[in-house]
Amino acid sequence: MTRSHLPLLGAALLGVSLLSACTMSAPGNLRVHEALLYGGTQERIVWVYGTLGQGSAQSSVKLGANTAELRAQISDDLGLPGTLSVNGKATYRSATSVTAQKLSVTRRTDGTFNVTPLPGAALSAVYFTDGQTWTKLNGTSGTVSGTRSDGLGSAGQLTSEEGAALGRALLGQGPLAVGVLDSAAIPDAPLGVEPAPTEYRRTALYVLPNVPTQTAVTPTLPGRPTTPPLTPPPSATLPGAAVTFTELASGTQSSETAPVTRVARTSSEARTLYAAAYARQTGAPTPPTLNGSTLVGVFLGQRATGGYSLKVTGASVSSGVLTLVVQVKAPAANSFTTQAITSPWAIVQVPGSFTQVRVVDTAGQPLQSGAGNDR
Repeated sequence: MTRSHLPLLGAALLGVSLLSACTMSAPGNLRVHEALLYGGTQERIVWVYGTLGQGSAQSSVKLGANTAELRAQISDDLGLPGTLSVNGKATYRSATSVTAQKLSVTRRTDGTFNVTPLPGAALSAVYFTDGQTWTKLNGTSGTVSGTRSDGLGSAGQLTSEEGAALGRALLGQGPLAVGVLDSAAIPDAPLGVEPAPTEYRRTALYVLPNVPTQTAVTPTLPGRPTTPPLTPPPSATLPGAAVTFTELASGTQSSETAPVTRVARTSSEARTLYAAAYARQTGAPTPPTLNGSTLVGVFLGQRATGGYSLKVTGASVSSGVLTLVVQVKAPAANSFTTQAITSPWAIVQVPGSFTQVRVVDTAGQPLQSGAGNDR
């Protein structure tokens, strides 16, 4: 070996030494759980469980074709005890394949559900949320009832914590159903993991957004009104007085494509208001008897995804003008949402007759305006 080769050999050995020092080791007790979501949202969500080496701030693992950096878990709704962050995020996420619709669900106003599995679907369970709470249905076909559930519970091979976290992430996106599929009959192959994990769990879910509500016909006893009449309190017409109000209904599938507020003081106007709110559902309930009260429908307008909702939080009157305070919720950053067009709305009933209605957000700024019957 000549002297001229020695510097090159030294540089090569130094490079190998530096590369070895930068190589990250695999985590201890590696476990991988994945949830594959189809339908309304197409995402693969992967939790990586494990421990970092003593004195090490990071390690690595190969997920599919990608090498991921693992560190201590960050603060996130999907970050669970025992999991590690993946490339700076609580979970590893990628897109899933497009599939045909797997089930049809209709909610009935009597508290039951009509469930129809579609060809190619092998459902082991079905869950439903109205946007606020979860229900696990007591069957996967026909007319079934349901019981309250903590999110998606232990759907498929999800742990109870994983099911609860997914349930929280899907709340506020309108009425939707989630069917648990046979993970062996979905188009996406299991995720390759290196080194091999000590435990690998796989759960496939079909998310069905925009579940319609169908009115169930129930007998009405003679002489008994279906809705108690509201009597305006004396303070309701005083300047600056707080007004009692009742939220009658809310949803995400109205026919209104732009922000608008609609006021109803007659039975005819009330029917028109309800028809706009329930336009994309199979049946609308009958509006309540007004008896001198006013119905106000606040419509947020069309949104490209789920995750939007609104709620009336306060009402007052001054100089004959009714003011409603509305809280608007939007999807959080990095959250996953149903990829379905929504149009959130809420209807409240207020004692007294009002022709002028003003709607503001929680900061007191005007939320929307309109013309004609839109105020």
